[in-house]
Amino acid sequence: MQLSSTSRHSNSWKNAVGLVLAVVIGLTVFPAQPTYAHANLADADPAPDSVLGEAPERVTIWFTEPLEPSLSDIRVLDSDGRRIDNDDSAVDANDSKVMSVTLGDRLPNGTYTVGWRNLSTVDGHTIRGTFFFSVGEPLSAAQLDVPDEPLLQSPAEPIMRWIVLLGGLTVIGSLTFLLIVLRPALSLLSGTDALLARLRERTYWTVAVGIVVALVGSVGHLLVQASSVHEVSLLAAIGEPIRFSLTGTDWGRGWLQRTILLAGTAGPVLALLILRKSPSERRDNALQVSALLVTALAMLTLSMTSHGAATGGIESAAVINDYIHLLASSIWVGGLFAFALTVPVMFAHSPSGRLREVVTAILPRFSLVAGLSVGTLIITGLYSAWAQVTILPALVVPYGLTLLAKTALVGILLALGATNLLWLTPAIRRDQRVASRLRWTVTAEAILGVLVVLAVGYLSSLEPARQVASREGIGVPDSLTFEETVEGATIDLEITPGQVGQNRVLLSLTNRQGAPISNATGIDIRLSYLDADLGEGFLEALSVDGETYVVEEAPINIAGPYQIELAVRRPDAFDARTAFRFEAVSGAGATSVAISPSEETGKLLFGVELAAIGFMFLAFGIPMGGWYSRRGLTVMGPGLSAFMIGAVIIFNTQFAETDPTGERNPFTPNPESLAVGLEKYGQTCQTCHGESGRGDGPGGVALDPPPADLIVHVPLHADQVLFGFVHDGIDGTPMLGFGDTLSDEEIWHLINYLQTLE
Repeated sequence: MQLSSTSRHSNSWKNAVGLVLAVVIGLTVFPAQPTYAHANLADADPAPDSVLGEAPERVTIWFTEPLEPSLSDIRVLDSDGRRIDNDDSAVDANDSKVMSVTLGDRLPNGTYTVGWRNLSTVDGHTIRGTFFFSVGEPLSAAQLDVPDEPLLQSPAEPIMRWIVLLGGLTVIGSLTFLLIVLRPALSLLSGTDALLARLRERTYWTVAVGIVVALVGSVGHLLVQASSVHEVSLLAAIGEPIRFSLTGTDWGRGWLQRTILLAGTAGPVLALLILRKSPSERRDNALQVSALLVTALAMLTLSMTSHGAATGGIESAAVINDYIHLLASSIWVGGLFAFALTVPVMFAHSPSGRLREVVTAILPRFSLVAGLSVGTLIITGLYSAWAQVTILPALVVPYGLTLLAKTALVGILLALGATNLLWLTPAIRRDQRVASRLRWTVTAEAILGVLVVLAVGYLSSLEPARQVASREGIGVPDSLTFEETVEGATIDLEITPGQVGQNRVLLSLTNRQGAPISNATGIDIRLSYLDADLGEGFLEALSVDGETYVVEEAPINIAGPYQIELAVRRPDAFDARTAFRFEAVSGAGATSVAISPSEETGKLLFGVELAAIGFMFLAFGIPMGGWYSRRGLTVMGPGLSAFMIGAVIIFNTQFAETDPTGERNPFTPNPESLAVGLEKYGQTCQTCHGESGRGDGPGGVALDPPPADLIVHVPLHADQVLFGFVHDGIDGTPMLGFGDTLSDEEIWHLINYLQTLE
């Protein structure tokens, strides 16, 4: 019996809601855990490429991911290749991301090679790496030649990932194509029941093949994984290596979840095949949606161990982004597979003389679904590219080149799709004979889709571009340069190389006319690490020619954020004060985290992404009838939800209050900040503490205890402590808090000014 158009559209609405629920339920059942795209080196002590005055007693390495102790170790070799550690490498019992090894008796001067190997308990990858340090002398040019880590853990790994993706995309795409393209399109045409029955049967068999392909790929992936981790042949991996991979790593547990879910999809699909001769719309719809939801959950496990889950600080956003991208790919590319396989059925079994009606009913609806999917893919793909490449120079590494190849294939695929929509569909409406070309264009699109998925298989197996670029020093400048004009003096500062180790600081001064300033009586330079209170290093700048000043060995011992403050003293002008902040990274070949996406930017872009996707759905829904039709509501409902969630994320990211008592003053003490601080000092502090901060202001004469000498007391306290004094006051003293009259930002500027008093 053929259902009415209203009933069919009602089912389409339920199916759309089901897809949304798949995402929500999936993220609830399998909460995203921070994972990484290999357990890469994040930091080490001694630092890579460091030159030490005394021999260390231990080498400690911090990794980006938890390690499996039984398959992780560190070795330290001298310049002759002899092992000089105590062979007691161990993963820290309290933090499985940390591994260390003790060294032998006091090491003689020389260059040493640290080689490490680890197995991540999360993604199951085993990788190696090396770095160097020296004791008592510069790093030797004759360092040990250590083989490079192979590009892929196994040449077969991307193929296995490709097969799993092909199977999963085929299942999701085929069922979605049946639910929201074929059935609704044919419900508008009379006399198409027999055709729809044949199309259902072809779709069920396509889905069944997709399940088998995904399961075969999963088994193959497990075998390749066990073989790679234990460095044995595929045959030898059967047995204990496979057992360990399944039970000893989070990767194995994710594999089990995915495989069980994929196997579970076979139940409703088998029922659909067995009962296809006695169709029941309600029963079949329930079985189809069940199979779709279970497969969508199975594919979620891929996103949870993807590169997106490796992006520190934005793990949850990146996992959701990856999953949305995967679902959109499934609906578009998997839908192309289904379309290509059902076109022959349409040609063979459409009612006599009505092929044109069938094709022109299906093509526009699939184009709408494909258009929404492609738009979503572009938006989420841009986010993924930013998160995994981060800087344009990183595109030259294998991940970046593969991404460019994938983008080119998608571009060709889009061109073919546009041809179908803009030329072929109108041509078929004019002449039914043109419909024969549909076989070739859709088949070509499906073949290109297979190649795109193959590129994705390689992308998911390769190390992210930003990590490779970090180790190879790609995109990392050879020096850091800054410039500021204050009190008529232009200060040019260069820090070379701006990385961990000894750095050269070069300072030059010019006046408004560009002429060198040669009458400076003193240059004060203060270097401080911002992520912890490690004290401040005062650097002595030596005059080179009376116009240029240099610090030859400025120590930067820890990777991370730094602030360098400058004060130039001249007899004929006010002191010129400014400050600059920069991020010091370990040298090339050292760590994999020197280039990382910003957490704050990542959250903002995720909000923009959701809002953009929502706006796109709303725009597509308006010409479909908007809120006043079921079809328009099906598109606009999820669009409005995504837009509102994105807007909330954007608002919270831009306007959320930060902790005012955090470790770090969020404002650099540059001329603008100091000017605000001076103004607020005059309004709130000068009466009691005096113009110079000595505590000799007229308002403090009768106070008990008397106002503090700020020149003495301010340097004794960390920034967050000073913030508390100004904001809340000091108990037992006449010092009142100014939290009601000054904003947090103004208090921070005031603190910057207080630290210049002398």
